[in-house]
Amino acid sequence: MEGFEALIAMLDFTLDSRRKRHIVGGLLLSVSMLFGGLALTAMTLKTEEKEDEQ
Repeated sequence: MEGFEALIAMLDFTLDSRRKRHIVGGLLLSVSMLFGGLALTAMTLKTEEKEDEQ
């Protein structure tokens, strides 16, 4: 439980100004767009079916 309290205290200290919140928001948007692009790429890839050689 102490670890959780330390995490909350760190986040409170980190995001104490408007500028810092703006920077963190931009980073979160960038990361979400990166993973969204990766997910879209993974969904659109065609899987090549291997033909059984007999």
